[in-house]
Amino acid sequence: MNNNSTEPVLTYMQQMDLKMRNLLLEYECQPILFIGSGMSKRYFGAPGWIELLREATKEIQSISHRFEYFVQKHNNSAIEIGTELSDLVFEWAWNEGKNKFPSEFFQPDAGLKRDFFLKSLICKYLASKTPSTKREFKIFPQEIGGLEAIRPHAVITTNYDLSLEVLLDGYLPITGQTIIRYNTNSFGEIFHIHGDTNDPSSIVLTRDDYDEWIEKKKYISAKLLTYFAEHPVFIFGYGLGDENVKSILCDIGELVADGSGLINNVFQIIWQEKIPDHLQERVIIVAGKREFQINAIYANDFRWIFEALKSRSALASVNLKLVRALAARTMNLIRKDIPSGNVQVNYDVLERVANNETELPTLLGIAAASNPNQTHPLTITQVAQRLGYKHWSGAIKLVNKVKEDKGIDLKSSDNAYHCKIKTGPAKNSVARKWSLKAVDLLALVRDGRDYEIELPT
Repeated sequence: MNNNSTEPVLTYMQQMDLKMRNLLLEYECQPILFIGSGMSKRYFGAPGWIELLREATKEIQSISHRFEYFVQKHNNSAIEIGTELSDLVFEWAWNEGKNKFPSEFFQPDAGLKRDFFLKSLICKYLASKTPSTKREFKIFPQEIGGLEAIRPHAVITTNYDLSLEVLLDGYLPITGQTIIRYNTNSFGEIFHIHGDTNDPSSIVLTRDDYDEWIEKKKYISAKLLTYFAEHPVFIFGYGLGDENVKSILCDIGELVADGSGLINNVFQIIWQEKIPDHLQERVIIVAGKREFQINAIYANDFRWIFEALKSRSALASVNLKLVRALAARTMNLIRKDIPSGNVQVNYDVLERVANNETELPTLLGIAAASNPNQTHPLTITQVAQRLGYKHWSGAIKLVNKVKEDKGIDLKSSDNAYHCKIKTGPAKNSVARKWSLKAVDLLALVRDGRDYEIELPT
């Protein structure tokens, strides 16, 4: 055994990077992102809930008190402030504010609730502040690019704004309680569980709205359960005590948490300007008498986190609309058409599909592709980190030792350990990627143990 067996200590960022990548490799699927208002505030200066109420009602002169009166009266509760303001705005809308709204709002058959006028003002104001193109995102452009590159399986958000739809091309917004009826066996959706600005009536704003949402939250949690059980989940833009997150996680935790109460595949990303020396590795989630734990990662820059989360992504050119349509048609066949006898079934073909994973792509006219991002997911820096080195040069020294010992240069060909991926038109525009098998091999080299190279003859 040589002296190289002593493993240097990884930095906090390296440890967390490794933890996230390992989780993605374990689940073999794209992550789910749970995104809160902190992200909208970070990337385009979106107002918080109370500030949104202030701005939306700023021009209404007939409200007899300053906005601060309502803040103090309701002890800073956005729900209670919104509830009282909705009544005041309703009275204003039917009097001096009538010309601020379309005439159909006032028709007897409109079927609008009293709070619709305030919700309409809020949605109009927030939509005016939300970037309509990617070019309009001026803050943290590298983070914006990193978030876009993740290509998550789906996004869950309580945000009203549609900024995520601008950033994530082809993702479909699913709003409010329509989630309960939506087929979640699909890909590329953004679930606005508190509504969005395209439909003012959908947003959760007043006490009645919130009570109704709480009543139906169990059904929404049930629809999202598959996501939380089968995917890595990363939470951004929420405070540690956010009730929206806590209530859903506790519903999910009852079914997927381990014996210690840990929901192992859920991570909360906590923004903190100065990263403390002693970090809390887990966040305790308490709702009523229920208590669960999730993992915590602290960061003052999200770029390295987004880089880790996109490590499995090879979906940049995928037509998400086609994927959703294919999934929906397949589910209809399974649930309705075949059982009801509406289609003729070739059971020989179905049996081949069921028993051979390559048959279904062939049947659908899809060519199987060798994806190096799946078989060789690691950069040389990530290989070095897994071997306990702080710098990529530690791994390269081991690759060179293989060449010295065996006369085989792992980098000279595409093989089980290494491959080159074309990244641009220039001849030298390539990226070298490494497999988990390469990590196992180089660990043997590092530790001075016997090893053999498995290359095709």
